[in-house]
Amino acid sequence: MIDPVFERNRILGELRERVRVIPPADAGHDFHHTLRVAKLALRILREETAKRDARTATVSEEDAVVASALLHDCVPVAKNSPLRKESARLCAEKALEWLAELGWEPVGMRAVISGAILDHSYSGGRIPETLIGKALQDADRLEALGALGLYRTIATGVSMGAQLFDDADPFAAGRPLDDRAFTLDHFFTKLLKLPETFRTESARAEAKSRALYLQGFVDQLRHELE
Repeated sequence: MIDPVFERNRILGELRERVRVIPPADAGHDFHHTLRVAKLALRILREETAKRDARTATVSEEDAVVASALLHDCVPVAKNSPLRKESARLCAEKALEWLAELGWEPVGMRAVISGAILDHSYSGGRIPETLIGKALQDADRLEALGALGLYRTIATGVSMGAQLFDDADPFAAGRPLDDRAFTLDHFFTKLLKLPETFRTESARAEAKSRALYLQGFVDQLRHELE
């Protein structure tokens, strides 16, 4: 679905190759994650445009949402880094630099792409102002849910040196949640809350389905541990 977009826009192809060689911050944020987010964001944009405006997304809109997805993690920052809350800003700034360097036009769309990247981060708590930003934010959050989300959460926790769970109190019945120390805590601090934060109808139903999968995993783990 996404290949023709790269073929018609040489700059997208160049961005893809630049992003391909960036060392990921962790196994959950590799190049394949970036491509999946791009595919999801493009699908969401197309579906939402058809629903809201009874039209198809323009070439400029499609290219912009793919560019924003390709660049949303272009400055890798580990989840346990003190720069974590600055990662979206750093990526947005790098995106503007690269888009200008490669001659992306119109200039106004560069700002839309940069703004979408700035708004997408969960830790930043921002609400996207454009459909491109909403599509990117929802696509990135879908990747945190379901089977892929489970894989990525465990991989990221391992890379941070976190334990799988607290053996003495796995479900934090008598302690504060700490997802930097215990990967299971991340399900309660963030993942299972994500569906209520989705901005588009197109992604919301899928988010609920994927969250149910994660809840099933948590329930099964509770059953096995207890």
